[in-house]
Amino acid sequence: MDQSMHGLIGLSGAEWQDLCTRVLRMHHGTDLVVIPDKGGDHGLEAYTLTGHVFQCYSPEEPLTPLKRYQNQRKKATTDVGKFIENSAKLKKLFGEHVKINRWIIMCPYIDSKDLVAHCSGQTTRVREARLEYASPDIHVICQTMEDYELSYKRVVNAQLARMHLPPLSEPNYGSVDSAHVDKIREKLAKVHSLRDESRRNEYVQRLLYSYLNSQEFRAYIKDHYTEIHALLESELDDLEQRLVMEFALDESRAATLLQKVLVETEARVKACAPDTSSSDSRTLAQGQVADWLMRCPLNFYEDLAS
Repeated sequence: MDQSMHGLIGLSGAEWQDLCTRVLRMHHGTDLVVIPDKGGDHGLEAYTLTGHVFQCYSPEEPLTPLKRYQNQRKKATTDVGKFIENSAKLKKLFGEHVKINRWIIMCPYIDSKDLVAHCSGQTTRVREARLEYASPDIHVICQTMEDYELSYKRVVNAQLARMHLPPLSEPNYGSVDSAHVDKIREKLAKVHSLRDESRRNEYVQRLLYSYLNSQEFRAYIKDHYTEIHALLESELDDLEQRLVMEFALDESRAATLLQKVLVETEARVKACAPDTSSSDSRTLAQGQVADWLMRCPLNFYEDLAS
C-alpha cells in the first residue's frame, strides 16, 4: 500500500465518507449522485448513473486483521440487507433509468481475502432477491483508495494547492507537563553548546513554543485538510519508527544528531505540505522533535567537552 494511503487507516467515519465523496466526484464527474444523509441513506452514500452504488466504511482503529475483517463483513452484510429491504424507497430513488450493477463497500484498508469471498456470497444474496432496480449480473465488491489512485492524488494535490495555516499565537506554556519539560532540559544538557543553563532554557522555550503551536496546526490540518493530515501523520510515524532503531546505534555528537533530526523532520513536513511557509514547516518539525524528546524516541550520549 502507498505510504500516504496507509495513513488513511483510522479516519473517522465522517472523515472517510467526506474523502470518498470527493474522490468519487473526481473520478466519476457529473455521473455521480451523492445521497444526502438527512432522512437516512439506506446503507448508501452515493451512486452513479452507470449503475454503481457506494457505501463508505471506516472501522474504529486500532484493530487486529481478524477484527477488522469481522467489522467489515458485518457492515457489508447489514447494508446489503438494507439494499434489498428498502426496495420501495430505492426504486423511487434510482428511477426507471438506472440499473445497479455494482454494490461497492469502500474501506481504508482491506487485508483479508475472506472479505472478497464474503462479498461474493453477498452477490448471490442480491441476485436471488431479483430487485427491479438491480441488474441480473450485479456484483458486490470491496474497494480501497488504491482503486482510485489517480483521482485520490488529484484530490490531495488540490488540497495542497490551497493549504493555509492560521497565524501563530502565544501559547499556554502551563499546559505542558513539567516532567516533560524537565526531560527535554535533561537531554539537551548533553548537547555541549547548550550546557549553559540560560542558553538551554531559551532553547527549550523555543521548542515548547513550536510544540504547542504545532499541536494547533495539526488539529487545524486534521479538520480542514484530511488527506494531508493522514499523509503527515503517516510520514512522521514512519520517521519515528526509523529513529527508534537508528538513534541507539548512532554515536555522533548530540548537537549533530539533533540538527540531523530537525532537518529531516522539516523535509518530511515540507514534502507532505509543500504549500506551507518555511516558518510553518519549521514550527511543525520543531514541535514534533520536542514531542520525541518528551516521549523518549530521541536520546543522546554525553558529549565530551571540547
